[in-house]
Amino acid sequence: MTASESPYYAKAQVFKDVSKHYGSARYSTDLAITSALRFHYPEYTTTVTPDATGVLAFAKASQAEAKLDTTANEYTAWRVHQPVTDRSGRDGMTGDSVSFGKYDYKWKGREYIVYVASFFQDYNVIKNNYILSHTQEDEVIDGRSKRTDELIAAAAQWAVDLHNEVWVFDQEYWSKNSELWKSVQESTWDDVILDSTMKKTLIEDVEGFFDRKDDYKEFGVPWKRGIIFHGIPGNGKTISIKALMHFLSFRSDSIPTLYVKSLAGCHGPHYAIREIFVKARQTAPCLLVFEDLDSLITDQVKSFFLNELSTKKPIDFPPELSGAVAEITDGFSFAYLKETFIQALLILVAAQRGGVEEVNGIEDLSGPESLKQNALWRTISKQVETLRIEMENSRKSADEAAQNASNGAAPPSGPTTVGCVIEYC
Repeated sequence: MTASESPYYAKAQVFKDVSKHYGSARYSTDLAITSALRFHYPEYTTTVTPDATGVLAFAKASQAEAKLDTTANEYTAWRVHQPVTDRSGRDGMTGDSVSFGKYDYKWKGREYIVYVASFFQDYNVIKNNYILSHTQEDEVIDGRSKRTDELIAAAAQWAVDLHNEVWVFDQEYWSKNSELWKSVQESTWDDVILDSTMKKTLIEDVEGFFDRKDDYKEFGVPWKRGIIFHGIPGNGKTISIKALMHFLSFRSDSIPTLYVKSLAGCHGPHYAIREIFVKARQTAPCLLVFEDLDSLITDQVKSFFLNELSTKKPIDFPPELSGAVAEITDGFSFAYLKETFIQALLILVAAQRGGVEEVNGIEDLSGPESLKQNALWRTISKQVETLRIEMENSRKSADEAAQNASNGAAPPSGPTTVGCVIEYC
């Protein structure tokens, strides 16, 4: 009796063969399952694809139909319940976690048979999908089903696209988070209590970044920017980040966000950082957000993290600037120096394009007389002055907090940092 005469018979025989395989000295389980399917479904092509392709997830998202065949109990599954952890009063979810089973699958009016199988191989858990397509309704080229290839392509593309979701990195892997997306949709710049000039500058700086790729290239500036939101809890860092994410998602060229929550995992933080920046470069241009940056980037991984951020492209400036800049930036770290030069170049780009008024610098400029009218020198001087004011204000805030603590007042929670990298690699 062939599969075309009795699909139920074929399913029963496949289940029997796989059960026999598990009960004897095993060789390749994948090969055993594939051989059983091709033997009992001779009029079908059998295509093996990893479960990560997302064929069943594609159906779960209502892009196709997949129904588990539970007749004759020829499948194995855990019956699991996911309880609700909040006090909403909602019911939890009960369902099957299938380790071996057959699904009747439909997509675009086409019918398939999909088997799911999980098994151990070389100390790893493997989960594969086995997609069967009838040869009479298909175009088979070199033994490969065109219809199945089209299904795999559609499911895989759906798996990597965002659908009202945000990519979140935690426990060493990326996952889609719809809850964060919903929270972002409720956050706008109108909700952010911030000095109006600072808010306007921040918005223009971010928007200008994505609008001026050609300017960055012309001036030899790498097309990537960093923004750090720093301060005590409750000062608006998180709402500003969400407003920024919301703002960028509604551009005509929607900019996706990659949100990093943790570097923790069995492979260590270096592995996590590498995975994060691989994803960022694949997704660019994007907004890469590090939650609580100062606790994520420890001394152990600081150099590795900065290397991932760094660029190999040199930034040229007149040689006579070196001594003058060294004098006014005494005590600056390399990161502060880099930010000073890049920000100065971007301001000059904006001025040249008519985006802002011409920078006049500060009235009493030190340094060589020959540099007094140099636009880059004047802009750098202005940036150094701004940075020193910010550094002084930060020091005063720390001193006041220490004084309050010594007087017996309960100090506020320590400052935290949220970092953004706006990147195109």
